[in-house]
Amino acid sequence: MTLITHPADATVFAPDLPRSYDTSRAPLELPGGKKLAVSILLHAPAYVDVLPATASKPMSMAGGVGRDSGEPKHGQVARLSQWDFGLTCGIWRLLSIAERNGVPIGVALDAYGAANVPGLAAETAARAQEIVIRGAAANSILSASMTAQEERDYIARARDAVEREAGTSSTGWFSPERATTPRTTALLREEGFEWFGEWPVDERPVPLDGPSSGITAVPYSLETEDVFELYTRGIPFSDYEQLLVDTIDSLVSGFDVTGGRFLGLSMFGWVSGQACFAGVAERTFAMLAQHPDVLLVTPQEAAALR
Repeated sequence: MTLITHPADATVFAPDLPRSYDTSRAPLELPGGKKLAVSILLHAPAYVDVLPATASKPMSMAGGVGRDSGEPKHGQVARLSQWDFGLTCGIWRLLSIAERNGVPIGVALDAYGAANVPGLAAETAARAQEIVIRGAAANSILSASMTAQEERDYIARARDAVEREAGTSSTGWFSPERATTPRTTALLREEGFEWFGEWPVDERPVPLDGPSSGITAVPYSLETEDVFELYTRGIPFSDYEQLLVDTIDSLVSGFDVTGGRFLGLSMFGWVSGQACFAGVAERTFAMLAQHPDVLLVTPQEAAALR
């Protein structure tokens, strides 16, 4: 594999972004001579039909019947039921696929789902290798309009609710809709979190410094996330499966140039947990489990990679 450089006459659309591999960082060394570490995070977000007036809502969200991505209206069953499917069926199908293939899994739960869907938190905690805190709800996000104390309280309440219902402690965080503020990472560190997953910053975990020192960005790729590819981009699921295969092959083949790499793979119960999509997860998990150059890790184990 060779690194691609832009020709002299190329049109540069974002000249402030670096475009070459950072050779100042030591290559990522993986145990057993593996070339690619992969961590799979299953998302089980709950959608709140009627939010408190003080909640910060996303401007748009994927999901439901049809292509509308605006905020679902109160009682719009055709959209809301798909989110509920992810909690009552989809997440369990994906967990079963992971168990059949011996793949370690993290499950991201939010406070609303943990407290209001019977058995969700306790049962996923019993079957997954790690529970991750996913904020208050799918459609209740962090916002720069919050004060620092409001954001701190949001984080603490979400963690308390999930840990109480799951009966286990959590060290990882994933912000709903990947929404953060400039102070989120520092506040997460204050609350004792060791890693967060919503920044697709690199193909390796990135320890932060400054006020956020002590917390690691574990990058769960947007480009391989099922919601983004199948709903936002709208590609056929056969193309999504090929995209996953090609991504893994590319990262493994780059080992001689860049050293070890990391892929954080996000899948949602209401997307890949559907019967029409589940075959992609089945074949992908089996391929990863059997791949001689792939190291399967939990999110927490990924955060410790250096």
